Amino acid sequence: MSRLDVAEARLTAALNRLETALAKAPQAAGEAETAAELERMRRDYATLREKADVAGGRLDVAIGRLRAVLGDGAV
Repeated sequence: MSRLDVAEARLTAALNRLETALAKAPQAAGEAETAAELERMRRDYATLREKADVAGGRLDVAIGRLRAVLGDGAV
């Protein structure tokens, strides 16, 4: 095998690897976007969970006040 044949084989192999990498690139970009969206959703969930906990606590206080005003047997 001549040096030219070896160089051509190496070039073909490199081009094949490049084409494979490029074919995977959009998928990787999509996965990155999906991961970023998942992280945003997790942060939103944590924020909403905190707000729900605060609201629940306020409701508990309001119910306690109503019971105190009306008497435990009325509510």
